[in-house]
This record gives sequence, structure tokens and C-alpha cells, in this order.
Amino acid sequence: MVVDTLERGAHYPLGRSWLRLCSELKCFAERAKDLDEGSYPLGGGPDKGGVMAKIEVYEPREREDAFYESHERMADIQLVISGDEYMDVYPLTGREARTLRDMQKDAIVYADKPEATTRVHLVPGTFALVMPGEAHMPCLRAGSETVKKCVVKIPTDMILVPLFSEPWAL
Repeated sequence: MVVDTLERGAHYPLGRSWLRLCSELKCFAERAKDLDEGSYPLGGGPDKGGVMAKIEVYEPREREDAFYESHERMADIQLVISGDEYMDVYPLTGREARTLRDMQKDAIVYADKPEATTRVHLVPGTFALVMPGEAHMPCLRAGSETVKKCVVKIPTDMILVPLFSEPWAL
């Protein structure tokens, strides 16, 4: 996981696609305050070698109403546009009970809610990059009643990150 500001995001050696994405995401975040909920292409969108950014507005959840999820082929950028939220993250061990696995959406949902996690406080201007092998529970209530957030799913072949569908098998 990487947690940092958009200003410093391009300093991570994750490849050329990452550099282009960081630059475009920084500009997108500035105008996202005025955009409606929906999907927006970055880098020309998936058909042109880019990705889609999804803007959503919601009321954050209490931890007992939330769940952990992970992805095998995608990394997530979680970027709060307005408001704030917590996101809990933990490294998968392979012993977690799964409640859902949707290969088409590259989503795995877990029944377990371990207490030993890393908690990230996402505020405007910061981002979290969550990799495969890291379960994350986003959208947790911090101080705001409403959050506007941008989520970007990045195919891991676009960034220089090792892909482990079963990190515990190493």
C-alpha cells in the first residue's frame, strides 16, 4: 500500500503508466469537485490504454456495517475529493473466509474483520494505492456526514507491482 499526497505520487517508481496517471489524476482531482457521480476516462480510457475513474457520493459506514474486499488483477486508487473517511487495510494470509468471489469484477469479499489492521485517514489531496494481496475496508466514518470520492481501478500490468493472486503461497 502507498499512502501519500497527489503532489508526491509521481515520485514512486511504478513505471511510465503510473507517471502519466498521477499527472492526469492530479488535474482530474481539481475539477472533480464540480463533476457529477459517474465514470470518467483517464488517459483516454481503457480502449486507449488508460483507465476509468469513478466518482461516487455516499454516507460513510460504521465498521460493523462494512466489509473487507480485495482484488487479484487490479490495484485501487482511493482518493477523497471532499469530506473524509477511514480505510482499514491488512495483508491477506490465505486463511480468510470468503463470502463472495466475482472474477468478472475482480472482487473478493471477506467475512473476517481482523482487529490488527492499518487505518488510513483519507482527506482531500491524499490518496491510497491498494495492491492485490491487501484487503481493504473503505468508506468508514471519520468526521464527515458525506464523502465524495474518486476510485480508480488500475490493471496491475500497467504499473510496476508484483502480482500475487495468493501472496501467502510464496
